[in-house]
Amino acid sequence: MSVKNYNKEARERYEDYLDDLMFEALEAYKLPEKVGINYRGDFIALYPNPVFTGNKVSRIEYKTTQIVKLPEELTERHTILMAEIAKAKREALKGKSKAGRPKKPFTEDVVTQWVQLREQGLTYGEIAKQYGASGSTVSNYLKKYRKRAVAN
Repeated sequence: MSVKNYNKEARERYEDYLDDLMFEALEAYKLPEKVGINYRGDFIALYPNPVFTGNKVSRIEYKTTQIVKLPEELTERHTILMAEIAKAKREALKGKSKAGRPKKPFTEDVVTQWVQLREQGLTYGEIAKQYGASGSTVSNYLKKYRKRAVAN
């Protein structure tokens, strides 16, 4: 095995180790809340917070907030993971609308029906509900339709 491959494998093992530690820390937040009593005798919610010894979760403390200071290595790994997730989402959404659905091109016949419905006094929103679109989509298609009609 070459030194380059060995270093790559060692780095991947270390990243996996950090990921496992991050997962363990995040699992603490799935624990149920507890109810406590403050010094005035009021009931308060107490949230699980992991306590770290080095990079490992050594115990769980219950506090009034869910704020925890991650060790530096885990903070760096978390930043890297979040960037990778954001990149993967951008890649997955390429060619799709912002809502993540494939775009629905409406045919000329449908747009002609929209024009007729609009002339009958229906709003963009009312038309949109009938065709599973948004009011702004109907509006945009009708604007384009009118531009084409004026150009011809």
